[in-house]
Amino acid sequence: MLTLLALHLKCPTCTKSLMDEEHHLDNHSSVNLNIEADGKKGWIRISSVYGSYNISSKYKIPDGSIAKFFCPECTSELTSSQNCGLCKSPMVPLQLDEGGKVYFCSKRGCKKHLIEFEEAENALTKFYQNYSIGANHSHSNHEKIFSSNTEEEGKKELIANKTFLNTYCPFCRKSLIETGTINFVVKNKNHHEGMLSLSPYLNIFTHKSTIEIPEGEEVSDLKCFHCKRSLVEESLKCESCGSHTAHITVSAMRKLIPFYICMKKGCIWHGLSNEDTNLIALEDSLEW
Repeated sequence: MLTLLALHLKCPTCTKSLMDEEHHLDNHSSVNLNIEADGKKGWIRISSVYGSYNISSKYKIPDGSIAKFFCPECTSELTSSQNCGLCKSPMVPLQLDEGGKVYFCSKRGCKKHLIEFEEAENALTKFYQNYSIGANHSHSNHEKIFSSNTEEEGKKELIANKTFLNTYCPFCRKSLIETGTINFVVKNKNHHEGMLSLSPYLNIFTHKSTIEIPEGEEVSDLKCFHCKRSLVEESLKCESCGSHTAHITVSAMRKLIPFYICMKKGCIWHGLSNEDTNLIALEDSLEW
């Protein structure tokens, strides 16, 4: 099954666990921290589910406040050299066992967060084995599970409609999910660049772009907004309209799998590699 990511986090300074097993948010252990904001000090618990913004705190934290966060064990302030890409506020680091870090914005109301790995390939594989696949968690409305479709597809695993697809760049392995959408740098046929946002839910086709892309036009390039490498897959054309496709990576079946989308606006084809279609089926698989 595919679940949202429930992370196990620790202090990057003393490496002690920050997980509070007695207090749950989003049906998972919360992350216990101390906070200082607007002249007040107290405790805060944040959701360990990646992408959730649920918190519980001693004091109400007004929107727009920039807070300082501290480890409740060693009392060290959790600071980093990174600033938020949305609001420029300091980013707060938390440590992952896999050799990576989770960063979240220190400004109340800003939804910027990201995951980074020091050794991307091995760490990311272990990360998904531990956190996102096969765990016995309850499911929220944002989740769908893989189910067996034995009558029509043999013993293939089926990715259901409206499954949230955790999506990554196949090169730098950083998440393409930001503010609830899959994001790319897009270039139209006039070579104007902008940002393109797609729904991360399978067979939900909402999208928006910061540049004009006429209906039926094939964009000239799609890039990762982190490493700026082109995601165009020269060896695979869209099976519906013949346009170029873009290669991204999604998590499924205890591993990361290639996933392809058509680069022509209005075409909703998507697909898997030939190898993966032997194991996995997409519900209503002619459409993205």
